[in-house]
Amino acid sequence: WPDHVSERSLSMSLKTLIVLSFALALTLSQYSADWDSLDKRPIPEWFDDVKFGLMISYGIYSVPSWAQVGQYEEWYWHSLNTNGSATQQWHYKTYGENFKYEDFLPLLTGELFDADEWADIFYRAGLKYFVPLSKHHDGYTLWPSKTSWGWNSVDTGPHRDIIGELTTALRAKGLHAGVYFSLYDWYHPLYTGSQPELYVSEVMTPQLMELIHSYEPDILWTDGDWEKPSSFWNSTGFLAWLYNQSPVKEKVVVNDRWGSGCRGKHGGFYTEEYSSRTVSDHKWEENSGIDIHSYGYNRNTPAEKYYSTFYLLDLLAKTVAYGGNLCLNVGISFDGKIPNIMAERLLEMGAWLDVNGEGIYNTTKWKVPEEQVLVSSNMVIVNDSNNVYSQVGPSGNTTAIKYLGTVETAAECLNSCEKYSGCNSFTWVEASDDGYTHQCFGRTDLYWHPDPEAGHVSGHKDSIAVRYTASKLESKTVYAIINSWPTGNTLNLTNPVPSQSTTVSILGRAENLKWSGTQGKAGISIAWPLLTVGELPCKNQWIIKMTAIS
Repeated sequence: WPDHVSERSLSMSLKTLIVLSFALALTLSQYSADWDSLDKRPIPEWFDDVKFGLMISYGIYSVPSWAQVGQYEEWYWHSLNTNGSATQQWHYKTYGENFKYEDFLPLLTGELFDADEWADIFYRAGLKYFVPLSKHHDGYTLWPSKTSWGWNSVDTGPHRDIIGELTTALRAKGLHAGVYFSLYDWYHPLYTGSQPELYVSEVMTPQLMELIHSYEPDILWTDGDWEKPSSFWNSTGFLAWLYNQSPVKEKVVVNDRWGSGCRGKHGGFYTEEYSSRTVSDHKWEENSGIDIHSYGYNRNTPAEKYYSTFYLLDLLAKTVAYGGNLCLNVGISFDGKIPNIMAERLLEMGAWLDVNGEGIYNTTKWKVPEEQVLVSSNMVIVNDSNNVYSQVGPSGNTTAIKYLGTVETAAECLNSCEKYSGCNSFTWVEASDDGYTHQCFGRTDLYWHPDPEAGHVSGHKDSIAVRYTASKLESKTVYAIINSWPTGNTLNLTNPVPSQSTTVSILGRAENLKWSGTQGKAGISIAWPLLTVGELPCKNQWIIKMTAIS
């Protein structure tokens, strides 16, 4: 940390104002400063309607843009200070042992940063809300924080208020602008000193107040909470003020990262990170980079270590079907540019949402989130797209995973699956980051999920994953999102209950499809159309719209 940081201080009048603000919030409160009360605050409805958001990672770490594949690049400074780490070795070799992290600051130029251009790409991508990193764990702020002079993007680096410019551009497009904020600060002398609570009162809380008053964010996405309990961070006191007295009290959405032990228990929406898990009883968000290992832009990431558009759309469909939002992440280069491979993924998702957004936005979880439709018992081979041994299915059914042994080829793994009673899919791992070599895994259920790990060869019985959503805007309208185009002339869904008035169509196609079924009884058989490639409404992940479903 720069030497001058120890000279930071707040005037007594500002600290007194903060204390009085929190006291007023408690006096005139609808919500008191305890989790029992705060957890009763409803999450504003807009957040559930929008479904698709983006985190934006940009900071000093964007200059080296390097991590060992499999690690978070945005943790560069922390890794640099870890003796013997791959990052430290690479840094010493590339820049020399005397080159410090803060020496990257003049190289954080941001000359290609154009907030309007970013907002245009994001709008065309179908994204609805944003949480740019206002401050990561290194403490560097992307706004001119009064408690971070000389360590922010206006005083140094690009010399621009990144958060301010981006907030303005996003809102001009009608999008929701929020901020990510790290509670802790790796090397701040107040945090690491003998009285770390002074960091909370003199740095962290004033920074939060600055963000709220200066930018009035729609989302406050906190992180870096795990080292201390919520009482240390004064989380309940701050949230009571945020909900009762702040200028964003009616609209602001927060997450669950407010102290050790809070995740999945307290705050607003619950968060999952690079996870295959789902949350069934509370509003939640899946957070994932497009780089399959990192949020910060990593120049060391090979092309096959970026999620494919098919995977990302499949993840969106599954997440929304289980009542969640998907928040992806893009890592920005030092010059302020969105890497082309990430922009391409986003724009391809936007093209899909132009056709299928009706089945995603303004929907809610249906009575049955997901089913698998078995088309035939033939095994379909899929290269690098079915990491079934780590995919536990919608209910965490790890008992469905069966280790089938060490085999030398994918063909032998397929044979092992066919011989094993009840094996419906397999993955053969030639080599992986976690050390598996020539390992064969199978599943006894039909749940499989695409995963782009290189060195994997997979297969599954010819089945179609069906994810359901229900419209908030049209009563009794249900959407079925299918991740594979049926090869036969019928598609049989077991859960929808049709009525005499039911209509069935494919989003992006004008005609209604014929169907058969018994009124008031679960199960509908859809006469599937034979289309040429040019007649398909989109490249993958098609949505069936069913009206008047009982």
